[in-house]
Amino acid sequence: MQIDIVGTPAEGKEYIIGSCKYKNEKIGLDELELLKEYASAFGKGTRYYYYIFSKSGFTEGLLQAAANGDVILVDLKEMYR
Repeated sequence: MQIDIVGTPAEGKEYIIGSCKYKNEKIGLDELELLKEYASAFGKGTRYYYYIFSKSGFTEGLLQAAANGDVILVDLKEMYR
């Protein structure tokens, strides 16, 4: 298991779980599913906020998941704003 980013609260049980990908291909829904699996294994929170950072963008499926509020997506352009 590899979790690139974990944000833990001072109080409460809401966590940030994130993944950083520096690949020459778009990142897909499989990465979000992997983060959710890791969060369930982590098992300490009542709510998780998922973030995925990508050099090369995201597939349509992952963009739709972001539009539904399931994940926050950050591409290279946004990192350098």
